[in-house]
Amino acid sequence: MKGLLAAIAMASVVLLAPVAGADPLNFEKMQAMVTGMGHTPKQQTKADGTPGTTIEITITTEGFNVPIGIEISPSGRYIWCKASLGKSQLTSDDAMAVLKRLSSIQPTTIWITSSDILMIGVAIDNRDVTPEHLKYIFDKLAADVGSTADLWQKPAATPAPQ
Repeated sequence: MKGLLAAIAMASVVLLAPVAGADPLNFEKMQAMVTGMGHTPKQQTKADGTPGTTIEITITTEGFNVPIGIEISPSGRYIWCKASLGKSQLTSDDAMAVLKRLSSIQPTTIWITSSDILMIGVAIDNRDVTPEHLKYIFDKLAADVGSTADLWQKPAATPAPQ
């Protein structure tokens, strides 16, 4: 009986112990963290000209200057880091190739917006976010833009000979 009481007491201590609270970022904290990482984030504006909830930085790689938009999801649970790849020109075969490539760049994903803009991005949990983790995500996303360019970047059309 003493053993059972001891087990119940230990279980209650474990179950009732306070859980370490994750400190999610809000817009101001996110902007300050990105600034503290050496970037100069630009706050994007909404269509009506009012300040938006997205900041943008540029990550430069060997092949691209990647403008990355950073925003906290409406629920506050995720931080989205995303980049526009321009107006989608994907054929059905191209789209199948993109789907096949996704397994090699996960958790980064690619999607098409309702206005036919091809996007690439990754969502991270908005818990215990560190500058080191954000740097990793920014660098990974920029690298994924480069490693998928053969799928979404169409060569300029060559004019027909006259």
